[in-house]
Amino acid sequence: MPEILSLDPKSVDDVIGDVLKVGEATGAKDEAERFASTLRCRVDAVKTRAELAATRPRVACLEWMEPVMVAGHWVPEMVEMAGGEDVLGDKYTPSFRIEWERVLEARPEVILVTPCGFDAKRALQEISLFTERDGWDSIPAVQQSRVFVVDASAYFSRSGPRLIDGLEIMAEILHPEMFSGLVPPGGVIRINGQVVTAKKPSG
Repeated sequence: MPEILSLDPKSVDDVIGDVLKVGEATGAKDEAERFASTLRCRVDAVKTRAELAATRPRVACLEWMEPVMVAGHWVPEMVEMAGGEDVLGDKYTPSFRIEWERVLEARPEVILVTPCGFDAKRALQEISLFTERDGWDSIPAVQQSRVFVVDASAYFSRSGPRLIDGLEIMAEILHPEMFSGLVPPGGVIRINGQVVTAKKPSG
């Protein structure tokens, strides 16, 4: 009989723990422990540097356009680790639907558009569903050109080790004065058209 390994992570630590579970189940315990240690070191490096930031920007992570949905599970935790304050999401809970007025009331200073299953270019094709809404131009993030479409499919939506890449990407978006060289080519697009490209970190 085949063994079924059920994985249902809700946090970044859960995802890293799943690496150990898979390693144990597949006879690759030592390799999994080394890989998990590397992932934890990368997380700790982001958290330690982000704690030194002079500001903690107000962040909204929007997972869908119509209806408007807020990213949940590990994403609000990632915002916190990267030195921001998620003004709409709840840590470790599923994504949920909200009314557009709540986005306006939250007045985020940074918006991450993270549509589940889309890369950055595909998500950009749908961005008018946000930009044409009443009040869009009044949001601080829009006024400060701090709206970013990201490759959610690769770095934010899926419960795998690439979430750590996503954490590093988020840290550079929120605190470019402290982080650099962490955004992979095509991983992030600014709504004003500027494509953020950098060499993807090794590891």
